[in-house]
Amino acid sequence: MAKILKQVSNPKLPNNVAVFQDHLALGLECFDLDWFDFRPHTCENKDYGTGILFSQLKDVSEEFAAEFSIIVSNEGLHLPNQKILFFSNEQPPTKMALLVLSAMVSHEPLNFECPECENH
Repeated sequence: MAKILKQVSNPKLPNNVAVFQDHLALGLECFDLDWFDFRPHTCENKDYGTGILFSQLKDVSEEFAAEFSIIVSNEGLHLPNQKILFFSNEQPPTKMALLVLSAMVSHEPLNFECPECENH
């Protein structure tokens, strides 16, 4: 994991990651929330390249923040349990940023677990 981002726009981030981050940070600002309160970090993955890691919750313990963290790569959103929501024409980074924004503002982190699916 790399250092905390010093600015909202980071020219070294892949395009989809930068677009997602810029829209999410602007949306949080509209709700008087600070993007940097959600512990954003740049990160590297051998399969997905450079991305950002952040918590969907603020003002919680590191362990709880980590449990509800998301990684954004140029491919999409990487959620806990190795689930990925891929970016596409129907789900561009801008729309995905709105999805995550709504979860963060409502303090209801995205959680893609289905107890019924796991029982089958």
